[in-house]
Amino acid sequence: MNWRELVEAGNYAEAEYGMLAETDRGEGFFPLNEMRASFYENWGDRLEGTEQKEKYEEALFNWQQFASYATSGGEGAARMLDVNRVLEKIEGIEAL
Repeated sequence: MNWRELVEAGNYAEAEYGMLAETDRGEGFFPLNEMRASFYENWGDRLEGTEQKEKYEEALFNWQQFASYATSGGEGAARMLDVNRVLEKIEGIEAL
């Protein structure tokens, strides 16, 4: 089973290695941060507590990297929507 099929079945832990391998562009290059961020955010949506926060923090890191290489102000603002959405999820956990 490829990692995407594992995700569809809800097996994120088993899919993680394959996803990381596929999204790695090699040393000195940005990985496919948008794909990584989506993966960890969606995984976090299925969890609770500390594990959920850890996955959201990984998603946040990747969304921030993705936003950092925007080429215009409008593009950067659009990419920050994802960053802010995940920040709100983390803040919601911390408020509990």
